[in-house]
Parts: sequence; structure tokens; C-alpha cells
Amino acid sequence: MYLCRQFTGKMKNIISILLLISCLPLSAAAQTVEKLFASLPESISLTWTEINRLELIELYKAGLTAAVENQMGDSCSLTRMTDNYLQIQEGKSSLEIIVLQMVNDSKVVCLIQTVCAPLCDSHLEFYTVNWKKLNNDVFITPAVKAQFIKERIDPDEQNARNVLIPLDISLMQFRYDPDSRELLQYYNTPQYLSSNDKEKAAPYLKDTPIVFKWNQTRFEK
Repeated sequence: MYLCRQFTGKMKNIISILLLISCLPLSAAAQTVEKLFASLPESISLTWTEINRLELIELYKAGLTAAVENQMGDSCSLTRMTDNYLQIQEGKSSLEIIVLQMVNDSKVVCLIQTVCAPLCDSHLEFYTVNWKKLNNDVFITPAVKAQFIKERIDPDEQNARNVLIPLDISLMQFRYDPDSRELLQYYNTPQYLSSNDKEKAAPYLKDTPIVFKWNQTRFEK
């Protein structure tokens, strides 16, 4: 029964992806992250004007320090830009824009907005190249808390794992590595633990992020 539900779920994803691909504009092949950042809607770019964004791009391309003052009087900087990736740092917050190639020569935009206060938490979204919002579920199934806890635990030491149970918030951080083309997901909630509880829980927590790879239709582990 479980395998049947799992298969049905995958089939629904495949159908959704095929329908989406048929609707995406083929002209997207000409889009670069530079153009997408310049056309970023104000609803996403709350503190940067179009002039701010264009100035950041020009400074970066000129090999200069790409930093400007936003509308709130804070400094923001463009730290990296390629044809398909861009990262903006603004205080303790960051924005990553990733242009992802689809199977039919169209493209999808992945947006990662991360806020650290002080622990980092990310918000992941997907858009067309015309900045129309897409359904996240079509493109990724993020890991949940249980997937960051080691599966095999000595029953005599179960109480050490129980330290994690009261953590009812879930701080998940996403980072994209443009060199390896991997999307990394980190579970940051355990950092809220006291030093003593953190030490008890450490042996039962996975010490590496969960890695997703883009397969030209969605991110898969």
C-alpha cells in the first residue's frame, strides 16, 4: 500500500512537470541571471530600487566592490554572479537566484531568501522567467526534521535522542553551490539547545547537509 501511494505521488509529480513544461516560454533560453535580477519585482525586492540593482551589476562587472546603500540606509553587496547564479548579501540576510535549465530548453528560476537572527532560516520559491509564481511541490520535496536524525540508535540511549523532541520549531537553511550545482539543506534548530543538551544530542544528529541535485525537472536527493 505504501509503495502504491509513493508511486502514485511520483506519477502526479511527473504529470505536473510535463504540464508545466508545455506552458513555459521557449524564449527563456536567452535569459540570464543578470537580466532576471534587473527585472526583479518590487514585491520581492522590497529594499532595492531598480537603480540599486543595475548599479550592483555594473560595479560587479567592472571588477569593483559591488556594494550600494538600499532604501533603508543599509549596505547590500553582490558577492557572486555567473550566467546562472547570483548572490546578494544584506546585513544578516541573503538572496540567491538560480536559473535552472529544463528539459525543453526553457528555464525555471529558484529563489532562496535566508534570514539569520541569529540562526539561519530560508524561504524557497520557484518562478517562471517572467516572475510568475510556481508551485514549490513540483520542483522539490524538502527534507523534514526526522531525516537529519540518525536512523539506528541504541535503545539504551534513546533518552539522548529525546532531547530533540521538544524542539517544535523547524529552522531549515538552504544554500546553493554554483560550482557543484548542488542545493544543500541544513537543519539549524539543534543550535538552540543548551551546551549540555547539544553535547548529548550530537552523536545522533547527521553532521552533513542533505544534498539535492537538479535533474532538469526537479531537485532530487
